[in-house]
Amino acid sequence: MTTVAQERSAATFQTGLIDDTQSGTGIPVLDVEDYLAGVSGAREKLVPVLYQALTEVGFFYLIGHGVPRSVLDGVCQEGERFHALPLEQKNTIKLNDVFVGYMGDRQQLGRTSEYYEGHTKPDRVEAFFMQRDRAPFKLPFPNQWPQGLLGFRETLVDFFETMEELSLSLLPLFATALDLPSDFFEPLFLKYQNIAFQRLSHYPPDPLEEDQYNSSPHTDGTFFTLLATTDVPGLEIKPKEQDWIRAPAWPEAFLVNSGDVLTRWSNGKVLSTPHRVRNLSGRDRYSIPYFVLPSPDTVIECLPTCHEPDNPPREEPITVQEYLRWYLEQNFTHYGKFEHD
Repeated sequence: MTTVAQERSAATFQTGLIDDTQSGTGIPVLDVEDYLAGVSGAREKLVPVLYQALTEVGFFYLIGHGVPRSVLDGVCQEGERFHALPLEQKNTIKLNDVFVGYMGDRQQLGRTSEYYEGHTKPDRVEAFFMQRDRAPFKLPFPNQWPQGLLGFRETLVDFFETMEELSLSLLPLFATALDLPSDFFEPLFLKYQNIAFQRLSHYPPDPLEEDQYNSSPHTDGTFFTLLATTDVPGLEIKPKEQDWIRAPAWPEAFLVNSGDVLTRWSNGKVLSTPHRVRNLSGRDRYSIPYFVLPSPDTVIECLPTCHEPDNPPREEPITVQEYLRWYLEQNFTHYGKFEHD
């Protein structure tokens, strides 16, 4: 049986719709319309492209996902409505120690990241964080919601659940790309039991000072992240052995990146590519990343297809809960400890 790794040289990046002229290398495009529709052979066609995206770039654009543009516009508009509220009103739901609520401008600085470049000025960004809000049982960590913003909660919760369904539908692609059974990840991401965060970010149009970012260089401590944006650019990525390149804004697509958890799980085979934000547009920029992780008690240890005698596991096993606690404490130490018991 030919493995995905053996087939990867035959895969072709579908980059006709997006081209990065700065580097001459396109960000791969994954069109999942046929796959989600259950068309025979669609998964097998996508897997080599996904493998190459994960192991050579760490990012790809996702199209054909079935989420209408009107839905994406609607959630972005709710982000604008929230961030337009008076600061004193937003501060009534300050980000708490279980990582839900409002984070004000200049309250983020990822100085513990291995990609920290010595900058000392906090990032110019404010954000609203939420977790799952509806379940057939009482959730341990209730979200914090602003008062008087009619329709905000309903829109955000509906979008969260849409993103959850989409993310779970992609798991067989990731499993097959790593030469695992297609259902390998499914019991580790059971609905209502996996961990997920949704963030509404606002990057102001104010000029950045020297040695300052809207979001400092970092990698995500996730399995993968799905990012929805408006047409305002600002995200920059640093592919392996390349300089920083700007990811073109594509509002109809989700920009997906693999994170540190998947990198650790795959013994370094899958990239967790550094990225940062610099809003140089002169306009307000809004984005909604959806962060995907397995259930808290999942043990992250080297996958059986990702080690060999001459390439042994590089990391000790660790649970998702332990890893996420470490990640948040390292990067957001002033928010207290994260618990997901």
